[in-house]
Amino acid sequence: MLRFALVSCAAIGCLAGAMFLTTAHAEPQLKKPSAVAGDWTGRYICGQGITRLDLHIEPGAGNKITATFRFGPLPENPDIPKGAYKMTGTYDPILRHVALEGVKWIEYPQNYIMVGLDGRMDADGGRIKGVVPRMFNCSEFEVKRPVELIS
Repeated sequence: MLRFALVSCAAIGCLAGAMFLTTAHAEPQLKKPSAVAGDWTGRYICGQGITRLDLHIEPGAGNKITATFRFGPLPENPDIPKGAYKMTGTYDPILRHVALEGVKWIEYPQNYIMVGLDGRMDADGGRIKGVVPRMFNCSEFEVKRPVELIS
């Protein structure tokens, strides 16, 4: 009987030890960065002044992304024409870095050029903010995920 108790106790101890080792070596679950794909809306600033920006980003292979950049007027700058073009670029989910360059016009307003975007998504995945790079008369942009209206 004593021998049975010792064997049982040893088996329970091994089981408890195995459970401890399993949990001791388990890596903590890291929160995945929010996906950059989806619809974004906001503003950017270039020579024409503050301009509406609607950005639709789609995932590609690896860290590649594509986007549609649509721009147009805002109440504070109503004379901006509407335009749109395709973009390609990359998204680094660890750094939350977004880099996009214009590649092909969809809707071309005369005297406008395609601009790129270089920004960083907030940790909560709700905003991308950054600069319009390599353009003499451009400065910054900011887009947020649109708030869905509750009907």
